[in-house]
Amino acid sequence: MPYFVASITDRRVRRFAYPHARLETAMDFAWEVLKTGCSDVWVSDERGQKVADRQAVTDYADETGDD
Repeated sequence: MPYFVASITDRRVRRFAYPHARLETAMDFAWEVLKTGCSDVWVSDERGQKVADRQAVTDYADETGDD
């Protein structure tokens, strides 16, 4: 199942078109996006259903030791 990352910066939603084959790679990318200073980030599946919110992305980064 493909996963997609989206974020909000300056009150605008940005949906990244590149699909990630694994949730872990989408979470890694979402963490990198979050570090750019966006106000929100999330991961959704191919149906557009949110599977990870900002807190889940932050928790994932904490668990994996990603800075």
